[in-house]
Amino acid sequence: MREGGNMNRVIKNGLRAGILIAACFAMAVPTLAWDKGNLADYHQRRERIVHSTGDGVVVLFGFSEDEIAVSTVEFRQNEMFYYLTGWNQPDAILLLVPKPPHANGQPSEFDKEILFIPPHDYRAEKWRGPKLGPDDPEAKSQTGFPTVLNKALFPSVFHEALKSFPVVYTELTPQPESGEDHFIETSVAQLKTLAPMASFRDIRAQLTRMRAVKSPGEIALMRKAVDASVEGHLAAMKTLKPGMMEYEVAARMEYEYRRRGCEWPSYPPIVGSGFYSTVLHYDEDSRPIQDGDVVVMDVAGSYSGYASDITRTLPANGHFTERQREIYTLVYGAQEAALGAAKPGVTVGELNKIARDYINSHGKDQHGQTLGQYFIHGLSHSVGLNVHDPMEYSQPVEPGMVITLEPGIYIPEEKLGVRIEDMILITPEGAELLSKRLPRQADDVERAMASR
Repeated sequence: MREGGNMNRVIKNGLRAGILIAACFAMAVPTLAWDKGNLADYHQRRERIVHSTGDGVVVLFGFSEDEIAVSTVEFRQNEMFYYLTGWNQPDAILLLVPKPPHANGQPSEFDKEILFIPPHDYRAEKWRGPKLGPDDPEAKSQTGFPTVLNKALFPSVFHEALKSFPVVYTELTPQPESGEDHFIETSVAQLKTLAPMASFRDIRAQLTRMRAVKSPGEIALMRKAVDASVEGHLAAMKTLKPGMMEYEVAARMEYEYRRRGCEWPSYPPIVGSGFYSTVLHYDEDSRPIQDGDVVVMDVAGSYSGYASDITRTLPANGHFTERQREIYTLVYGAQEAALGAAKPGVTVGELNKIARDYINSHGKDQHGQTLGQYFIHGLSHSVGLNVHDPMEYSQPVEPGMVITLEPGIYIPEEKLGVRIEDMILITPEGAELLSKRLPRQADDVERAMASR
């Protein structure tokens, strides 16, 4: 649809009606405490998507809020939607409409970028607090969108856009392990009902490539998440002792990163002692910590939606046994080997092999077998809006990518598990250890614990 057509009339009519409503029901709109960074960054991402999908419109749905979710968990936005919008309120829709393609083959440009959000529900807001409405004077400045419309107008505006672009780019497949299957199915069904003749294409590949390389603004938020989580681990080093419950340690760590601005855990905290140090995703955290145990603490917080992921393994009494120190030092050496090799151009698979080869060439189990069999997971994953952020793992890493290095050895018959996990930022020269303030070597860990 070219500028000046029916779509513009639909939008103008909606805006006119909204201004009248806002005048009648003016009320204070809350200042959004969530740190979005620079709103221009989201606009630039939307531009990039339109450049790569210039033959169709882009539609993404934000998550909805149902009664059960409202009463039991804090609202969290669809990460793909948030990445392009920076919008963290429920029941929103993004529509991007390109201009007709250039005859000379130049990338497509914006015609429309519209955020659709629900109107005020003043009765609901008495229970859950005020939200921004499409007709509030602050709507454009707080969202960074030139056009913010009532969600009820989406079908008509979408219909007009399809007259020029009968191709729709949206999420057709869920992110693995995200639990988004029903949400994706429902969203696609809604779009296909509105546009039964349209051709649908999955936008996930384009967004995955974009999300893998973090912007300076994203990196700044992730540094805050890491710094807050490091304080949680330092607090654990200074308070851990035999007799504490695992959940006490997790609670102390969560207190430290939350008081520094993290809004929620990046994942359920894992504090596993004794035998449970060998259980990768042990999250019951219900055992009393005993003298002589090692304690694996995989605990970190998210700051403004951006995750961190850090693990340390501590001796409960402040001193490693000879065998615990042997395995700990081996895991540390594997991480150092991978860290030294991390640079643009290598793959995550190559880093994994370096760490695994190190483990296999150092140390044995009680039966004289190499220890690689006890390294039972991968070395790295991407981190961002998800703790396991989307990434094309077969491709070489690039500057701006943030990944973990997390070698581990888990020997159940010895009740001995050790994991050391840190996040690194790939730089043009190599890699930066984001959590470098947190002790990693065995001697440094014991010194930190000696101040208890």
